[in-house]
Amino acid sequence: MITPSTPLEHETHELALHIRVGRARACSLILILADGLSILGIMAGGGYLSALNTENQYRMAGDHPPAFVPGLVVAISLVLSGLAYYWWERKVRRGESSGQLIFFIPAWALMILAMVVQILIGITLNRGYTAPYDAYESVITLIVWSMALRHALAAILGLPLFGRIMRGRIAGYEYLVEASGYWWYYTVAASLLMWLYALRLA
Repeated sequence: MITPSTPLEHETHELALHIRVGRARACSLILILADGLSILGIMAGGGYLSALNTENQYRMAGDHPPAFVPGLVVAISLVLSGLAYYWWERKVRRGESSGQLIFFIPAWALMILAMVVQILIGITLNRGYTAPYDAYESVITLIVWSMALRHALAAILGLPLFGRIMRGRIAGYEYLVEASGYWWYYTVAASLLMWLYALRLA
């Protein structure tokens, strides 16, 4: 079922297609660049604090990394989510309107699963740490919760995409799927990198 456009959509449609495509790509890439710098900052800060550990104060007795198995569940969910999104994106680009939900729903559901498990990891981790946090606990907490935020942003991004699929309004807006895919794939890659970095700190 195709629904009528809103006034805001009419204003947006008045722009030339190449401008809309450029804006969508630029917004995604700027967000990725900004977040990538924050990841580099976290990794540099953690590495710096670890290197300054001359008096063995970086990691205290009782400090522990996030549990491995839930982290592995998140990693597997993210990889499968990225693959499902990729297959859905290819289907959209080929102009195939039938069966899109078969790929999009798993991609979205797996991203939501990764977000929920990551939040549970953060809650469990914070219960095991006692305030005030030492340097190691601070770095690990920052990694865990920043990863949860990335997953949440991707999951929220899935809402308007799902709405467009349900209303049959993806055709002609393939650039939105592409631009959203930039963040989706980046979330998968960045989260895997941060998970491996947290394991290395252990």
